[in-house]
Amino acid sequence: MEFIVSEIDIMSGGSNSLKPGQPRSTNINTVQTLLKAKLGSTKEKAPKKGRTHSQLSNDSNNSIEFDLSGLDHIQKDLEEIKSSLQGVTKITDLNEATKDLVKSTELETLVTVIVNKLLNNFESKLETKFETKLTQVTNNMQEKIDALSLENENLKGQLDATKNVLGNVKTTLNRNVILTKDATIQSNYNEQYSRKNNIKVFNMKKRDKQNLREDFIDLVKKDLNVDLELRDVVAIHRLPSDRPGEKPIIVRLFNSDAKRNVMRAKKNLKNNVRFVDDITKQNHELMKRMRDSNRFDSVWFYNCGIYGRTPDDKQFKFGLYDDIDIKIRQRR
Repeated sequence: MEFIVSEIDIMSGGSNSLKPGQPRSTNINTVQTLLKAKLGSTKEKAPKKGRTHSQLSNDSNNSIEFDLSGLDHIQKDLEEIKSSLQGVTKITDLNEATKDLVKSTELETLVTVIVNKLLNNFESKLETKFETKLTQVTNNMQEKIDALSLENENLKGQLDATKNVLGNVKTTLNRNVILTKDATIQSNYNEQYSRKNNIKVFNMKKRDKQNLREDFIDLVKKDLNVDLELRDVVAIHRLPSDRPGEKPIIVRLFNSDAKRNVMRAKKNLKNNVRFVDDITKQNHELMKRMRDSNRFDSVWFYNCGIYGRTPDDKQFKFGLYDDIDIKIRQRR
């Protein structure tokens, strides 16, 4: 019986191969069941009362024979069980196969280490490339900055030279502006002085074979009661004009006294005839500018000068380039 149990332990890997709390194999339970069944059938029956010693001896021999035949059957069953357990994985085989497997925590740690090494390597290479590229860009930029600085210095020198030239030009221009203004003022005065004795006549009717000198003298004598001699009218002629109606007439009198006598009585003219001073274009524009400023009650021309009177009864004489507002403010 001890031999049989040892054989079962050997086939099942031994009781020491199982971990505490681990259930035994189903096949082993089956072998124990068979053993119990076989052995149960060979248990000695209790001797009946009253049997003889020889009868007991015969029964004992029969039991031994039965037990030996039972052992043969058990041996055959063990062979069959052993044969069926040939392909079953043993716990030792499983332990041998899984002893080299890495635990999940160890695997996570290993992966983390590998990833960190890869990241560190990538960062190192990236930083190296970045520093190399940055150095190249910095060097290129420095070269360009140096070139621009040199060019800037050259341009600065040229600018300083240009400023000097412009300064001289500006000084010359200002002087020329002053001279031009003076020349314009003098030219305008000379032109106006040459027209000092002129009268411009508007709306004087034209007729065939007209003698303008005689008609002008007759008009002045008839409407203004001013006597003029033929010698008092130095020149007279009509001006070209695109305006509709009669073209204006320019009359040059002999002296300023004759003109003064005529202009003092011009308010008595009839038939829409008008007498005005013959003023230059610049003086005409000045008078228009004074009227458009709405700063004067009256604007007039007298003896080659332009005059204006403000509402507070202040009289001003203006030149061609005078600022109206500044001049009035300074006077106040």
